[in-house]
Amino acid sequence: MIVFVGKRESGYFCEDVSAGRDLPCSYIPENLHIESQAKQVLHYKEKAEYVIFDIEQYADEPQEIESWILKIRDAIRVKVIIFAPGYSPESRIISELYHKGIKNFIFSVYLAEQKEDLELCLDGYFETFGYEKRGIHFQEEEPEDRKEEKDRENRGTTIGVAGAIARMGTTTQAIQFVKYLHFSGYRAAYIQMNSHGWVEQLETAYSDTEHDPEKGLVTYEGIDMYYRPDRLQDVLKQYDYYVYDYGVFSEHGFNKISFLEKAIQIFVVGSKPGEFDRTYQVVKNNFYNHNSYIFNFTAETEKKDLLELMEEKAGDTFFAGEVRDPFSYGGEDGIYEKILPVEKQVGNQNKKNRFFGRRKKG
Repeated sequence: MIVFVGKRESGYFCEDVSAGRDLPCSYIPENLHIESQAKQVLHYKEKAEYVIFDIEQYADEPQEIESWILKIRDAIRVKVIIFAPGYSPESRIISELYHKGIKNFIFSVYLAEQKEDLELCLDGYFETFGYEKRGIHFQEEEPEDRKEEKDRENRGTTIGVAGAIARMGTTTQAIQFVKYLHFSGYRAAYIQMNSHGWVEQLETAYSDTEHDPEKGLVTYEGIDMYYRPDRLQDVLKQYDYYVYDYGVFSEHGFNKISFLEKAIQIFVVGSKPGEFDRTYQVVKNNFYNHNSYIFNFTAETEKKDLLELMEEKAGDTFFAGEVRDPFSYGGEDGIYEKILPVEKQVGNQNKKNRFFGRRKKG
């Protein structure tokens, strides 16, 4: 028997595969908390050969998800398959599960490929041959003493910024946080965690950028911007703060687990018709309970009504001033200091930036 733990709509691809193998297929309804599903999964002991966990459903911390998956696997001795469409194999939860002995993953977002990968998981292909032929590489496991050493070294604070809708100024706000931290005397870097290609486009457009393609680093107006997440291990000791730009939360490829791992989580939201519908989806989403919310492009007359609509999240709601150029600091009203209060450091060497850089010709 195959047991799919999660939305039936997400697990339908299992039925064609199970029918071809004369295997029953059963479902356990989605839940925000994996612990609530544990007894239901255990009910299938001696019946289930394979249990597929859709990890997208959970609001739990990655360690909690990992712990329960391993406990369930060991309790009823089943082959566990992780359904993680769109997830990076190098994300924390995936790499931790892989190094704890979970060797079967389905990463594809396409139905045909999901079926093909499930067939290979059932046949034990990935356990024998790995994912090299798929061009998939998992983050290497480090010795425990080295992990502890790195934890001591990597004391930089992580900030995740995501948007409720496209063109809401998410990237601008991420850059503004970097500018604020520079202004306060700290080392901070911008990290592109979406597929928009903004950093690469900026390097192409302006003449006074510095570019290190090996590191995936573009430096402009004194800001280090990284666009290759696979190279980040080399730079995670160099800064006090890391500002991650995740793009739009509803886009395919949005790495929810990675976003939720960040120490500070910020959503950039909007108030116009259509925008606030998407904003409300974020506010009421149980995954995102510890966020700050920045409204962009908001008229003064709307602010009081918006705070009322934000209900219990009003205390975590802020309104950004107009910022035409992301590289020109616009935090004079103290918005960033309210979200992220830091002690000012003496000896800040950041220079005043021009309003516009020099564009490349042609």
